[in-house]
Formats: sequence, structure tokens, C-alpha cells
Amino acid sequence: MAHREISPRLTALVIILLIGLMSGCASHLADRRPPGHVSLTILFFNDLHGHLKPFEIKDEQGTREVGGIAHMAALVRAIREENARKNTRTVVLVAGDLLQGTPLSTVFTGEPDITCLNIMGVDAAAVGNHEFDFGFENFLKLEEMADFPFVSANIVRKDTGGLLCRPYKTIEIDSTVALTVIGVTTEELLSTTKRENVESLAVLDPVAAVRGVYNQQRPRGPVVLLSHSRHQTDRDIASAVPGLTAVIGGHDQVLLAPYRQVGAVPIFQAFEKGRYLGRIDLEIDRSTGMTRRMRSAYIPVVAGMPEDARVAAVVADYDKRLGERFKEVIGSSEVFLDGEREHIRYEETGLGNFVADIMRAHTGAQIAFLNAGSLRASIKQGPVTVEDVFMAMPYANELMTTELTGKEIVEVLTRAVMSAREEEDGGFLQVSGLSFAVSGKKPTDIRVGGDGRPLDPQASYTVVVPDFLSTGGDGHAVFKGKPYVKTGSPLRDLIIDTFRQLGRVSAKKEGRIRRTDEGASRAPWPRPWAYA
Repeated sequence: MAHREISPRLTALVIILLIGLMSGCASHLADRRPPGHVSLTILFFNDLHGHLKPFEIKDEQGTREVGGIAHMAALVRAIREENARKNTRTVVLVAGDLLQGTPLSTVFTGEPDITCLNIMGVDAAAVGNHEFDFGFENFLKLEEMADFPFVSANIVRKDTGGLLCRPYKTIEIDSTVALTVIGVTTEELLSTTKRENVESLAVLDPVAAVRGVYNQQRPRGPVVLLSHSRHQTDRDIASAVPGLTAVIGGHDQVLLAPYRQVGAVPIFQAFEKGRYLGRIDLEIDRSTGMTRRMRSAYIPVVAGMPEDARVAAVVADYDKRLGERFKEVIGSSEVFLDGEREHIRYEETGLGNFVADIMRAHTGAQIAFLNAGSLRASIKQGPVTVEDVFMAMPYANELMTTELTGKEIVEVLTRAVMSAREEEDGGFLQVSGLSFAVSGKKPTDIRVGGDGRPLDPQASYTVVVPDFLSTGGDGHAVFKGKPYVKTGSPLRDLIIDTFRQLGRVSAKKEGRIRRTDEGASRAPWPRPWAYA
């Protein structure tokens, strides 16, 4: 069934009516609530990735503005105030990856992100893999700055052998009832983060870690898992710990609407970048701690919604401090350069070709490999600013060159195409100087150079990669331990320079990556709003 988008003003009105409807329903339920019961609302989101300002998206419904932390903070405040009038407690949870993805987050290394979440009144946040993108010491600084705890049951410090942070938080609802929030982090932390940022850490098996923490609890109410792991990991934990009230997930950046269920455990996830606020309404028996889920929903965050004045002021202040550098128009794009996650992590795109070509042109390498996870947003058609480039590539990505045999290139490409579309694998590679077909999970018909010569397994080829790949990032073990020549050239700066030099840029698909399995499943597109 198709879901049509509506105007921002009407959308905002629908949201207000939705809040009122849910509040009225909750009020009605409160009037009929048996003695000895208490109500709780859990609000949640995940994978904010530094998107503090509203931003434009382009999809089947056209181009429109979404998100904005000030909009979300106002929405949280409205729900919290309405709940307070009904003596219903409100808890706000974040399922990881607060940082990295915009100049505001990158330049100020997460400081404005934490400031805004403090004002919002977040109660707990799972530790995401991107929390370490600005270094381990920076994470510790942000942890100290936060008014809320980061929770994770499976990240261990090698120097002490103890957990990096608390494994759970107990949130008192009233004198007899409490909410227990257990945190967990993806095992991919060590492979998706720059090696030196996490070399002092180890990651325990998430299923065993959560089960161990859960079994040590004497809960006085609901127990929720706040997870920044793959959805399959969340399912495995739900199977191993069937007593969980709910799993609130992140990392995959999908909208689980309707929620998924494993046994009696519902699993939620609210997409990405602050585009949705999830809501779960619970009723808890004071005497037994038994919990009943009354209702759940995802509320879209869109243009036209009220803003929290304090949060908006923080965003405006940091935005001003960025200076005019990021507003500078450096050129224009004649086409939409596609960096959308569900595309660039599975197939060739114009943006991937454009950036990979820059890598090869700057270094003179025969082949360029770029991990798709380094590209975090599209570049819109029309004028392009420095900020647009930082949004598309928040990482500096120093270029490194090395030599690989044809046989090793086959291994690299085999790793690149191992995942299904819906897995949105950041280790998928955009390429230049090379073309190939994909049949199932196997690269075939690999050709090199402008004349399309077949790849020679015994020959040696000059390859350029970002420094992240040179350390074996995203599971690309072939690149690890090779002798590299450091170019000293950050790829992000080269993209900016290319726009300045060319003035107008145009890039498109060229058949570098050809899928023979085009019937492969596609990631579900988020709905304008959804009830669970």
C-alpha cells in the first residue's frame, strides 16, 4: 500500500492531533486504571549522527525538510508536560550514535550534541560505535559532560579489565516501581571505528553479556534493552532473554514499523538522524512489577513543528561559531549526487564514482577503492557549499597507496559484495579504474583500465584507499599490514578543491558495478508515520 506525503503544515497539525489523541487515550486509560497501577511513557530515537539542524531529503515524495533537535526537544517537552498532568512518568532514551555526520558535530567533536541532549532531559544513551570517532579521550570527555549515563554491558577496557561504563541504569518511576535499562554495543565497534580510537577496548559477546546482566537483576518493573547492534543481534538477545519488556534498537538505521516480535519481546527502531521520535506507553502493576504495553507509535519530526527555544539557541550559537567558511559556495552539481544509505552501500552511484575518481586522479593509482560507509549523505543538485561536502563526508580520510595482486583484488571485492541490500554494509566499495559484475555474493568479469582488460590474478596493481581501509577497517583484512605510502592528502579537502577547480560537476552511473541479481530484496522505505 502506498503512503502519500502531505504538506509540512498539515503534517505538523496531524502530529499535534496524534499527541492529543494518544494523551487523551492515556488519560482515559488512567481514569480506568486499576488501583495499584502506574503509567510510564518511553520516548526514544537512535543514530542522530550530529543532525542538530533540520535538513532536506529527497525521496519518492519529493524534496522536503525533516528533523531538527529543537523540534524534537519541543515534542518531548509537550509529551512530558501532558504526562505530568496525568501523573505519568516520561523517560527519554537514545540507542547510540549521537555523533558524526555534520560540521556542527565534527568541528566541535560532539560538544553541541551533548549540550542539546542535556537540555532535552535524556535519561540514558547506549554507546554507539561512532561515539569514538573523535578519539577515546574525547568520548571520556563527553561522558563527563553528559547529564545522563552512557550504558553498555559489553565494552571492556583492556587496561583495567572492567567495563568501560555502567552496564545498566535503574530509573525510579515511583517508590515501588523502577525501569531497568540495559545497554549493549555492536561487536562491529572494533572494525567500523578507526583502529587507534578503540585499540584500548575489547568487546564481549552481546548476547552473553546482556543475559548475564539481566540474570543479576531483581527488577521492580519493566526491563528494556537499549541496543546499538544489528537487528539480528537484537533478535538473538530477545530469544535468549525472553523476560525483556522491549528492545529499543539502533545501528541499522531502519524504521521498524510495525515493530518486530521475537516471542513476547517487541523490537523497535526509529530510523535515523532525528527524523522520528518513538513512543511506548506502558502500564505497570505496583505489587507484581508486571508490565503491559498499551500503545506504541513513531512520530515524524518535520518542518512546521514548534521549537524548544533553549535548544534552538544552542544550535544557532554553534552554527554561528562555525563561521562563514562552511557557508562558502564552492561550485555546483548539475545532478543529484546520490549518497543515500540504501543505495550507496549496495550499488554503484554517481557520488561514489565522483569521489573514487578524485582518489585515482590525485594519486595516479590504477584502482581506487572507497568504503561506502565513509559517505554519509547525498549532495543535492545546484549550488554546493563546504558544509554540503562535510555532510557527505564527515571523515577527513587521508589517502594511502599500496600494491595488490589481482588475486588479492578478487578477495577485496568478494568481501565488498558479501552482504544483502537490506544489511546496508558500510564495507561495500565504490570503485574507480575497475569494473565488475556481481552474481549472488561473488564478483565476476573483473576488468581494469579504460580498455577493460581482464584482471590478471598474478599481476600487481597500484591501489589507493582511505586510511581507514588501510588498517583493515570494515572487515577488509586484505588491506591490513601492507606497506603504504601516505599522501598527506585528506580526501574531503580534495573533494572541496575539485568543486572549486571545476566549478560545475556532473557524475552518473557508468556500469562499473553490475548486479545480475537485481531481484534482490530492497530495504524498506520509512513510512510518513506509522503505528505499532
